[in-house]
Amino acid sequence: MMTSGHDYFSSYCDLGVHQLMLKDRPRTLAYRNFFEKNREYVKDKVVMDVGAGTGILSLFAAAAGAKKVFAVEASGVASLCEEVVSENSLADVIEVIHGAVEEISLPQGFTHVDIIVSEWMGFYLLHESMLDSVIVARDRFLAPGGILAPSHATLYFAPVDLSEHFQERAEEWSNIYGFDFSPVASRINMDEVSKPLVQCLSPSVLRADPQEVLALNLQTVTLQDVAEFSKLLQFPLKHDSKIFGFAAWFDVDFVVGGTVDGQMEDMSGPKVLPKSCVNEMGDACSGEAVHTPCTQGLTPDPSDMSHTQAKQSSLNPPTRLRTGPLDPPTHWKQTIIFLPQTIFVEGGVSLGCHVTMSQDASNKRHYNITVELVEEEDSDADSISSTDHPVPCPCGSSRCRLISALVDKFDTEQQDMCDEASAADVQAEDEATRQLDDDIERGGWPVDPNSSGHSLDETGSS
Repeated sequence: MMTSGHDYFSSYCDLGVHQLMLKDRPRTLAYRNFFEKNREYVKDKVVMDVGAGTGILSLFAAAAGAKKVFAVEASGVASLCEEVVSENSLADVIEVIHGAVEEISLPQGFTHVDIIVSEWMGFYLLHESMLDSVIVARDRFLAPGGILAPSHATLYFAPVDLSEHFQERAEEWSNIYGFDFSPVASRINMDEVSKPLVQCLSPSVLRADPQEVLALNLQTVTLQDVAEFSKLLQFPLKHDSKIFGFAAWFDVDFVVGGTVDGQMEDMSGPKVLPKSCVNEMGDACSGEAVHTPCTQGLTPDPSDMSHTQAKQSSLNPPTRLRTGPLDPPTHWKQTIIFLPQTIFVEGGVSLGCHVTMSQDASNKRHYNITVELVEEEDSDADSISSTDHPVPCPCGSSRCRLISALVDKFDTEQQDMCDEASAADVQAEDEATRQLDDDIERGGWPVDPNSSGHSLDETGSS
């Protein structure tokens, strides 16, 4: 676990990290597409690349006609970025600044920048908290009316059934060279569900339509907005489902002028994946859309709609980078937050949860994520009375499941107490019988402990 800013920046000296990001084609092509489609906004402008890494986004900006690009990089890879810039004969346009954006100053002659570009997104969007640095850069350096790329970000949650995932593991470990290694599988499972799992998911594991947890406009978002937030979500389930936890993923939009809502008014219709994402070789291709069916009877989520369906104010729709189960895979994959135990929810029931995310006090680059199951009516100020449900109730809601569990626990404890009391009574009766038999065998009557100690003889005299 990274515990300091030094550890965080040192981790980015690992070239494997940069190789992974450069080879993430949906990610890198989204940024390239933004610059190529918005050359008129980039030409002769000043650009700041926050967290430049090896410099690919700075190179895109320079190729799109930027007058000056400041590549800000806090880690030691800044020197390598300078080599890449020089190798591409762009040292006269791109200036590498080695330092954290919170601490640097612009070179003499520059007071602001026209565009800030950054690939700040982490797992479940906010891991690493690099968005904080982008917000600081915006407030310190972005000119009024300046452009942020990306401009908007949205975090989504959806309940998932991972039965197949764990079943495949159980089968794999049940026969290792003819021996049963099931305990190893159990140990792996226990370790896996104890923390968030980053994995590419099949759309078939989704058990309800995704819901929006957080929507950010980078022009207005504040540090306080992302330090801690919470959202109450409701997921109507169409079918009986086992729920292992919730998957999280995100979209980011590159909008120049206007808002996402203003540029995408009509998001209804069938699920569409644009061909412009990637072709078989991973390169950008035509803007035509290819229709693909939704799985598991789910209705499409606005995060998965093609911009070609939207009403546009121009023929050049904004670029969107998507990282969900229905999208081309990225290095972010999806993040699964497991419930303490798997639950069964009947079809037709709405699964409610209260999601809270907050930056960790000891390491703000990590987030503490809490998911609490709640009743659908808990989101209503006039929630219904518990008397509307019998006790116990088989409806499958989280409250009634909890009550049923408590009732079962009480019944078990009561039965155990009764069993213990009966056993004690039987033991005491057996002991008294044995004592009486012993006294009779010795030829005398037992002495009454409440008498003076004398006993009657056969004539009745004392």
